[in-house]
Amino acid sequence: MKNQVRIWAPATVANLNVGFDALGCALNEPGEELVIRRTEEAGMVRIVKIEGADLDATAENNVAGVAAKSLLNALGNPCGLEIELIKKVKPGSGLGSSASSAAGAVVGVNALLEAGLRPDELIPFALDGEELASGARHSDNVAPAVLGGLVLSGPDGSIKQIPAPRDWHLVLLHPQITIRTSEARAVLPETVPLKDAVRQNALFATFIAACFEGNGAEAALNMDDLLVGPHRHGLIPHFKQMREASMESGARAMGISGSGPSSFHIAMCREDAHAIASKLSEIMNVEAVPFELYITEISLQGARVIS
Repeated sequence: MKNQVRIWAPATVANLNVGFDALGCALNEPGEELVIRRTEEAGMVRIVKIEGADLDATAENNVAGVAAKSLLNALGNPCGLEIELIKKVKPGSGLGSSASSAAGAVVGVNALLEAGLRPDELIPFALDGEELASGARHSDNVAPAVLGGLVLSGPDGSIKQIPAPRDWHLVLLHPQITIRTSEARAVLPETVPLKDAVRQNALFATFIAACFEGNGAEAALNMDDLLVGPHRHGLIPHFKQMREASMESGARAMGISGSGPSSFHIAMCREDAHAIASKLSEIMNVEAVPFELYITEISLQGARVIS
């Protein structure tokens, strides 16, 4: 039996403008790593090391610890676990940091104990960890972090994989500010105009159809956020300026990743992606806002064993 596994888990973009609390995709980068070891103390889970973030290392107060413990319990507590977290997906970035940890933990435990569970069977255990972080069992980040690709989370809890656009080049900008999910939720209205809801539904449906047709450009062009983004733009510094610069540089769509502060920008070629990244970097530097920036694609693989 294995005594140790090392796991890579992807960052994710949730909502994708048209699919609030329903759509999410996995990214080739950034991603984070977890090392999980078997110990002799049956049922005991310990977080022994955290790099890259100031997080609670108590297993019951840590997303990875809760997710790992949930699966370990379901498997009959055949051993104990030690977990190391190498956090490269920053907490509070809007890039699914907690989902990466939860997904990596359950994929790692499944591999370490050779339990043989399918990836979709791991999602409920990962959601136990995600619930600790967000207070809700939303799977729009967790499902793609486990499964990879582009995922639709249905209102009944069902998970459906959607053909991911293969011609998208994503630019991710993470300004180094903090936006709490509760704060981002608080600015949303209780009701929306019927005409906006009707148009948003049509855009969502057209987006899904374009994905199944393999038309990434059409999918991107239908990614208008009419219901959520307009209420959150004011939380993100220089959002309007970034949007204008991004679209002028070749972006087909842009929006807020999750609840922010990160934004995503979709180009149809790598040259446009680099032009967008250059312009966004220029804005952040002029405005003296610390930031991280990535040029990446959708990862068709979710969390997985790397050694």
